[in-house]
Amino acid sequence: MMPMRPRPRGEDLDKCDRGNKILLEAAEAVVKVVDPKAETQFLDVPRHGHSYRSDPEQWCPLPDVAVPKDDSLKPSEHFINSEQLELQVQRLSAAVRVPTESYDDNGDVDEDPRWKPFEDFHQVLKQLFPLVHSQLKLRKVNRYGLLYTFKGTDTSKKPILFTAHQDVVPAGTASRWTYPPYEGHFDGSFIWGRGAADCKNVLIGILSAIEDLLSQSFVPRRTIVLAFGFDEETGGVRGAAALNQSLVEEWGPESFLFVLDEGGMGIQSQGDVLYAYPGVGEKGYYDIQLTLEVKGGHSSRPPRHTGIGIMADAIVALENEPYAPRLTHSNPFRRVLECRTKYSPEAVQPWLRDALLSGDEYEIAKKLAEEETEEKWLLQTSQAIDVINGGIKVNALPENVEFQVNHRIALHESAQYIDGHIQKVLEPIIRKYDLELHFNTRNGSDSEELDKETVSSGTLKAKGLQVIDIAPISATDNNVWSIFSGTIRHIFESTESGTGKTVVPAGNIMTGNTDTVHYWNLTDNIYRFTPSRNGTRLNQHGIDERMGLTAHLEGIRLYYGKLSNDTRHFEVRLLNLFTDLIRNFDSWEDA
Repeated sequence: MMPMRPRPRGEDLDKCDRGNKILLEAAEAVVKVVDPKAETQFLDVPRHGHSYRSDPEQWCPLPDVAVPKDDSLKPSEHFINSEQLELQVQRLSAAVRVPTESYDDNGDVDEDPRWKPFEDFHQVLKQLFPLVHSQLKLRKVNRYGLLYTFKGTDTSKKPILFTAHQDVVPAGTASRWTYPPYEGHFDGSFIWGRGAADCKNVLIGILSAIEDLLSQSFVPRRTIVLAFGFDEETGGVRGAAALNQSLVEEWGPESFLFVLDEGGMGIQSQGDVLYAYPGVGEKGYYDIQLTLEVKGGHSSRPPRHTGIGIMADAIVALENEPYAPRLTHSNPFRRVLECRTKYSPEAVQPWLRDALLSGDEYEIAKKLAEEETEEKWLLQTSQAIDVINGGIKVNALPENVEFQVNHRIALHESAQYIDGHIQKVLEPIIRKYDLELHFNTRNGSDSEELDKETVSSGTLKAKGLQVIDIAPISATDNNVWSIFSGTIRHIFESTESGTGKTVVPAGNIMTGNTDTVHYWNLTDNIYRFTPSRNGTRLNQHGIDERMGLTAHLEGIRLYYGKLSNDTRHFEVRLLNLFTDLIRNFDSWEDA
């Protein structure tokens, strides 16, 4: 794991928030004593990229719609024609046909033959995008990482970075799929196959936008960089990490205006409002392995609880003690709730508005978590026991039993907190079975190695595996966000399905992790957004992954008649988004 930029922990940010609020309240009180008529708005100053607003009328301000300035380029609507739409189906299907699978146990790129399909994928991209490969500078990093540079005319401006990943998770048993996972089948409604929705659609969309701009002889003022890793599904250590090193060597740290990657929570409809949820941060990641070493023997003379039985008890204990949900003021999900309360009041619980104003952080989160939606994981640390091993023979007592726990760390907690939580929960198990606990993690919780002869019944060892810190929260109150979110409004309010609707962009937190973890040192403005509506991306990482092509956008009358469908329109919106983002940022005068 590459070194990460230091950042305050979630609980430390909250302490800062509470301390700052107390100081600001005191300052207001002093000013009022000196001048009772003075207007004070100290509590509305930005904090950690957001503003603390006690007035609901100030919640969730909408950015101006960002329409690209008139120039010689065609408007983004020119993508909406039958020729372009068929081209996008052809491109995405071709990309899906190459099985660029990455595995947890992949070897070095020069030694493991499982990397070979990436060479085929590069040839496919070269055929699909001839202008990109003839006019942009392409550098291959660590053999399979792709780094494209579209040089701008104004070198004083910070470049912008678009990212995606080439790899996909293994498809599993092909016979369980409706269509072969690497056929790229298009049935008139869906494009089926591994990677169709995660995330070759994004990669193809970015390159399609650039290819089209090149066809119009476009030369940007601000340099555009594309970085495509090849092992995001296994942590990005060989791909994005190496790409980041090359970018830092060429441009330096903190040298990019913004980074845009896959992710976010897409577009969600609520009445006359469309909510766009780019990811402005990510939860942390922490794997712990627990191993029990006990005395073996013949299964005809077993103890009351074998090692497997003891570990089963430990698993139940952990699952019976979930982490407490909490909605801190620094959590972007609070802004999401404020947006919903302001623009869709009929769709939120009646108590939520007042609770956001004055409620307890734990009580609000507890009520929200009790609704048992997936959004509960934006409020609390998740734990999942995903791997368990033990025993070698049915008539032999197991001497070694292990299980692994995956955690996605909430913004108000840390890996150190998880260490303490696990030790506390397992303490009764340790006493019950007369065990010794050896806690050896990467978070300062090391204990001395135990002498096995002093152990009464066995040793339970806890070992920290992969750790990813909680991502820094990107701002949603600066010009970069205004242009990004304003472009989202422009794209989605200009479609027929968006006519008469308000698009409300609201930065949210992601429960999963992306390649952006390797780009923290390039900019403070990192956004994750795959612009798709509910139901248009299905079964990512599962059987029958596909991009939906159903008639999702009601009323659209396009050249292809009744075959109007959401994934085709998704591809169009994706192209529009990237094209207009490039044009908007290219015309922005600020550095």
